[in-house]
Amino acid sequence: MLRKLLAVVFFTACAALAFSQEKPRLAILPFTGAQGDEGETIAELFSYDEQLNEVFDRIPRTNISQAVSRERRFQMASGMTDPDTVVSISRELGARYVVAGNIASVGKNRLLVISIMDIFNLQQIAGDYLVYTGLEKIPGKLPDMAANIILATQNNTSALPKLAVLPVKLQDGADQRVADTLAQLLAINLIRSGKYAVYPRTGSLEQVTEEHQIQMKGHTGDAYVAGTGHGENPDLVLSVVARKLEKNRFNAEIINLLYGTGEGSGYSVEYQNINDGIKAMEKLSLYLTGTPEQISRLQKQDALSAFFADKARFWTVGISAGSSFAAPWVIGTLHATIAPFRKSFLEIGFDFGMISGVEDVGYYSMYPYAHYALFLPFSKKGGWYAGAGGGYMMSELDYPEGKVSKDTLGADFTTGFNIGNIIDISYTLRTNFKAAENKVSAGYTYRFSQGKN
Repeated sequence: MLRKLLAVVFFTACAALAFSQEKPRLAILPFTGAQGDEGETIAELFSYDEQLNEVFDRIPRTNISQAVSRERRFQMASGMTDPDTVVSISRELGARYVVAGNIASVGKNRLLVISIMDIFNLQQIAGDYLVYTGLEKIPGKLPDMAANIILATQNNTSALPKLAVLPVKLQDGADQRVADTLAQLLAINLIRSGKYAVYPRTGSLEQVTEEHQIQMKGHTGDAYVAGTGHGENPDLVLSVVARKLEKNRFNAEIINLLYGTGEGSGYSVEYQNINDGIKAMEKLSLYLTGTPEQISRLQKQDALSAFFADKARFWTVGISAGSSFAAPWVIGTLHATIAPFRKSFLEIGFDFGMISGVEDVGYYSMYPYAHYALFLPFSKKGGWYAGAGGGYMMSELDYPEGKVSKDTLGADFTTGFNIGNIIDISYTLRTNFKAAENKVSAGYTYRFSQGKN
């Protein structure tokens, strides 16, 4: 009897050891949102990665294609992958982990966003994203993404606060595709912060609250929750809203379901498109996970950036060339503008003139000046300005008989256009109240505008 018992224990232990050494099964779904076969091609390239094949038992592409073809909800209108659908497909395939993702346009480039979900508890354990110019660029970038996935499956996040990420609420005509993509980027950055265990959901805040209340009553409802693809019942919920007002805005707040209050403050960032939104989501993640000191520092940086980004404040440095159509025939100018007040600026500059236009007569002049001008910004970039000021002209004519120097105060009346925050074209009427001259110039201007005009 004892021998039989020992044999049972021995074989049970061996079976348990063999089972523990089995590779977890991994399914890599076709990436949605792509044109033609691009999503399937990238998923296939991803599945060839040697690192993944060493760690996971990869499910063949043919099995995945058959499962996906039977799942009509795989790709939503936004091109994003539905977490409930991921669960449905993975259970059909018997996968422990599922890699899913989507592809979006970023100007002339493409944005690939991937995530890996642990089907055991329906947790998004990792994510990654990259911008690429063409499909030929993908093979060289996938190994790093694969390494990130492998590392994520080895992290223990059981002690982290559980955070459910709700679908984006759209207001005022915000673009759903862009908003959904940005929400996924935000979730990835929150995972990278190491502060939360993230659970994607397709339900509403009310649904998550109801599940939480059931859990607090002692009835976990795990079978129902897991069966519908909603995973564990987190205590925290990330609520996000995308708005389109004068600019696109993305608002986010973490809500504590137990107390019905926000975890800290809600935060808002602006974006123009997906490309601009990538950095905006990185910033928003820092706001949601940072310490009070870090948040305060970020707010000061944002305030400074907003000061320079205001299209009604004209902060520049530049260089230009022109002529007065008399001595001096050639004028080079260095200039800068300071705009502490909206729709006006102080310009400080230095003209260097040469060429008299008369044979055998040399000429040079130096004219430091200051102007104050009113500024009317264009609807997009640049603007029109007009103002007045003065300077001090120091000139010298070099005749064959000798040199003649002349210094005098001057008054200026100036107007001009800045085009695209790059090109500056101006006209200046300059006078010493005895005679007058004209100056027309054009040149390059660098505007400290953060590219948000």
